[in-house]
Amino acid sequence: MAASASRSRLDQDLLAGVLTDVLSQVPYNSAAQYHIHYGTGSSPERFGTACAWQTFDAGERVARLTGVTARYRVGGRHVCALYDDGETLTVLDPYLLHRAPLRLSRSAAVDGVVRTESEAYPLRRAADGSPAPSVLRAFWRPADGVLRLQYLRYSPRLGELVMHRAYTMRPEDTVTELPVPAPLVRELLLHPEQNNLSVRAVHPGDDGLTEVALPFPGRPRGALAREEALVARDDQGRVSRWGSPAFGRELERVAEALTTSPQEVVDHLLRAAALYDAAAPVGLVVPDYSLEDA
Repeated sequence: MAASASRSRLDQDLLAGVLTDVLSQVPYNSAAQYHIHYGTGSSPERFGTACAWQTFDAGERVARLTGVTARYRVGGRHVCALYDDGETLTVLDPYLLHRAPLRLSRSAAVDGVVRTESEAYPLRRAADGSPAPSVLRAFWRPADGVLRLQYLRYSPRLGELVMHRAYTMRPEDTVTELPVPAPLVRELLLHPEQNNLSVRAVHPGDDGLTEVALPFPGRPRGALAREEALVARDDQGRVSRWGSPAFGRELERVAEALTTSPQEVVDHLLRAAALYDAAAPVGLVVPDYSLEDA
């Protein structure tokens, strides 16, 4: 599509609306693809999906509304959607929870690099009660097309923003086939970086981030699908464990966001963990999972 046509049809308010809809309607769910590729072949749509598929969902929504197709850039196991109109590169990356599209204008380059940032979830509070939102920063070199994304969250424990995720996306690394071939997905699902399964959502009532996770490290194979190993994180990054009142509150909030019951959330994670346990290579070593408050 010509740059002028793309520019005229990609209204920024429309992109912002799509991003907001995906953040509120498509929770992050790293367990979903195990049900699809190692289990029954399906996962409830309202339960959300894995990070790459959140991005594909955003791109499909934009394409339906405008006819403009995203270019999907890959960094490791991560995928973002890019729209380049010849002057401005726009980035959509729902997994990184930014609340507005990232717009990088070639004319704004300083020393060859365009920089921008967006407020992101979770929207935490500092000790004095002042807002301390997360931030997604983008750095783009138009000359070679390299894009770097840095996602920072406020740590109430440390009193400052800390790096939470970082990706480098090179122009030669793109998604070339959709749907992603099933053998490739199954391979990625057993990657050594996969050290937990989790469901994370922006709660519709208050915009608070809530998450329930099942960490893998420290437990023997054959015993990964245990409810007593479940943990939760609240909007401020506080960790709670199975059976505690705080855990129960966060589990209820996740269930509300998914419009399901707390037990269904638990069952969904445990069944996916059992599928992973049966499929992953024996002796696979995964990295530690932090149970420290943010």
